[in-house]
Amino acid sequence: MKNLFRLTSIFFALIALSACATTTAAAPDDLDMAIRDASDYLNDNIPQGSKIVILNIQSDSNTLSEYIIEELTSNAVNDRIFTVVDRAQLDLIREEQNFQYSGEVDDNDALEIGRFFGAQYIISGAVSELADRYRMRIRALNVQTAQVQGQYNRNISAGRTITALMRNRSSGSSAVSSSAANRTSAAGTTIERQSTQPAAQTPAYKIGDTGPAGGLVFYDKGNNIGGWRYLEAALSDLGPASFITESPGGFPRNLLELWGRTDGENGRPVGRGKYNTEFIMQVAQARGGGFGWAAQLCDIYEFGGYNDWFLPSRDELNYMYGNLYLRGLGDFRPEEYWSSTTFDNTWGEYRAWHVNFADGRQDNNNASRQRRIRPVRQF
Repeated sequence: MKNLFRLTSIFFALIALSACATTTAAAPDDLDMAIRDASDYLNDNIPQGSKIVILNIQSDSNTLSEYIIEELTSNAVNDRIFTVVDRAQLDLIREEQNFQYSGEVDDNDALEIGRFFGAQYIISGAVSELADRYRMRIRALNVQTAQVQGQYNRNISAGRTITALMRNRSSGSSAVSSSAANRTSAAGTTIERQSTQPAAQTPAYKIGDTGPAGGLVFYDKGNNIGGWRYLEAALSDLGPASFITESPGGFPRNLLELWGRTDGENGRPVGRGKYNTEFIMQVAQARGGGFGWAAQLCDIYEFGGYNDWFLPSRDELNYMYGNLYLRGLGDFRPEEYWSSTTFDNTWGEYRAWHVNFADGRQDNNNASRQRRIRPVRQF
């Protein structure tokens, strides 16, 4: 009887220990709980259906910043409350500019980034150390009003996840003044800090001036965010050519979704032409190179010692019409010119936007039609 009692006691003790161990192992990490709560806060304070850019998390650890951004993005996608700007669009600029998401971003730059992507809200934040704890702040900035839509603050214990992520600290502190902080590109990416040596100044250009490649300057955005300020157009047309030379009906679905990055309001603004062309060329490469496509002709174009020409976006093309053609500059024809802005990514007829230089009318039509092409470049 004593042995039976002893065995029963041991059995229940093991069950209790097992339950404790299971509870401990399943206990959520404080950082993950805080990120989830921040996502719920954003869901409650940002109008449903809004388009958001999850831009940056300022911290001393690039790994921590990217972890929080990825988790916030994953939550937003899975919650289906907002439309989230694809990280691939930001990553393209990150590769070009060698930036990190853990730097400080000025509010004015953040607003321009939001407008660039056609977003209604910019999500940013910061994580700082408080003795043996961390302070996390997540903020939503309204792009239209420049007002803070909401801010979530929480103290986080030094749990296993944040401790591991903080081991990979950035070199130097990210808590610097805006004048010394990393600058931000127009696609939402932080460019490396500039050298203390004075940078060479870009000469001032006026509309109609000759640009570095020998083209005609037709747009000045007034700042160098994103590594460029001006747009210049080549001196002569290419084509006529089709936007695409084959029906997209046979394209794999993932390629059609890639087309969507150049679609409608996403692919229309000034500054989007270069990225539209890059996305279109990704589709082209998967279809044998896109020989004869409008974007491909611009992508391989070389003039004035430069090979960074691209097919302009719808708004960029409209500025060429107003600032060059209507002034009698650029040797344009009173005909229709292709933009890089697409209209529809259905399985049927594929359409893209063009501008008719005869009257300035903007319209979309079958992408297989022949139209004129004028390459442009940023500088």
